[in-house]
Amino acid sequence: MRSVDFKYMNLKKAYAKLQEVSDLYDGNNEIIRDSLIQRFEFTYELTHKTLGEAMKYLGITLENSFPRTIFKKAYVNNLISDDMVWIHLLEDRNSTSHIYNENLVDEVAKRIVSDYVKAIGELIDNLEKVL
Repeated sequence: MRSVDFKYMNLKKAYAKLQEVSDLYDGNNEIIRDSLIQRFEFTYELTHKTLGEAMKYLGITLENSFPRTIFKKAYVNNLISDDMVWIHLLEDRNSTSHIYNENLVDEVAKRIVSDYVKAIGELIDNLEKVL
């Protein structure tokens, strides 16, 4: 199995788990919120690692392997359609791992449900077409 296929398969599994808890989250249950954040963080890590490997497989040159660079290059190559959502996704991921603030966590959870799950789903669909 190619490395890119293995990473893609793991991304799809992580996304399914993220989507599952996203469907359960109603904004009231802290345990579900915390699970949503944890699954988001894990899925995020797989998005940029899988994207980096996919672009390498597709012959797309990356200047470095920083997530911001990978997301910008993915946008240019039509693997994602809204680069700003991905930049916000990156910033929210960084904030959840370095700061714990109840209000911030609630806001990030809302964005995961309203924006990020859809964006990651679109990425998975686009990768499916090219891999």
